[in-house]
Amino acid sequence: MIRAMKFLRRWIIAFALASSLGISLAVADPAAGGPATVAQALYRSSLDHFVGFTPDSVKRTKPWVAPELYARLWKKVNEPQPKDEAPAFDGDAFLDCQDPPSTVTAGTFSIDGSKAKVDMKLVWSGETRHYTVLLEQVAGAWKVYDVDFGDDGKLTSML
Repeated sequence: MIRAMKFLRRWIIAFALASSLGISLAVADPAAGGPATVAQALYRSSLDHFVGFTPDSVKRTKPWVAPELYARLWKKVNEPQPKDEAPAFDGDAFLDCQDPPSTVTAGTFSIDGSKAKVDMKLVWSGETRHYTVLLEQVAGAWKVYDVDFGDDGKLTSML
């Protein structure tokens, strides 16, 4: 009993310390949690593994994106690219940039039934962009099905 209490106490202290330091603790299902949590996790992964639009970068998005969007991304990343043309994505598809931002933050969100919208703020030195991540419920989890880049259009319109 005492051993279980010590174990529980250590977990509580570790959780409190991680929370106070801004460290998120991993969950078993990357798409678990509310829509803002899912959007932040997708963007955190894109930022942490910023390599541009490659098969590996698309594979990393799978836990957070809806199956239809994943299929479209996978098809696009595997299309032959003519040597004399610019690539469809010159950088990361979700960040819509060639150089990674210094910070990415999930802001306010709204839920309407099985759909949700999350406002994302991306900051570079001298530039701030606001995107809207669109999510839907898939098998009980929130999954990204599109991103509205504002004046630059939507992710799905580029696929």
